[in-house]
Amino acid sequence: MTQPTLEGVPPGPGARPPFVAAPTEGSTTRLWWGLGTGAAALLLFCGGGIALLVGLAITGVRAVEDQANQTVTRYLDALERGKPAEAYDLVCEEMRKRYDLDEFQALERDVTTSTGYTLGEVDLNTLQMPVQLEYASGPDRSVTYQLTQNSSTGHIEICGTA
Repeated sequence: MTQPTLEGVPPGPGARPPFVAAPTEGSTTRLWWGLGTGAAALLLFCGGGIALLVGLAITGVRAVEDQANQTVTRYLDALERGKPAEAYDLVCEEMRKRYDLDEFQALERDVTTSTGYTLGEVDLNTLQMPVQLEYASGPDRSVTYQLTQNSSTGHIEICGTA
């Protein structure tokens, strides 16, 4: 009779397994609650941050549009009322270097004779605003004003026509 080999026999009592198995509770409810809470917190903070950035971007765009509309309106109103000095206060430094007040007044003579205007939509990429000038004795004229933002004050200024 042959002797049985010990290779296939499991170790006896008190033998150590090759690695320790993780303890289990029998239920994974606590694990899923933890994962769900973590996912909800991540969604809330990331989603809130994204919503905040989108809100800031929209507010910034609207602020630039509003300021551009106000600047061009004040500029054209001042010229139509015959107050070129008020309009000259709204032009950029580069334009002031090119033209003194008298040259500026001669340059904008066509605008001073207009009877009204209609503002277009400001192009935020190029900072240009189209304006339709209306005249009582003659055809309307389209002018596109080039705008710029003053780096020291942050105000939108007129810097010529495009």
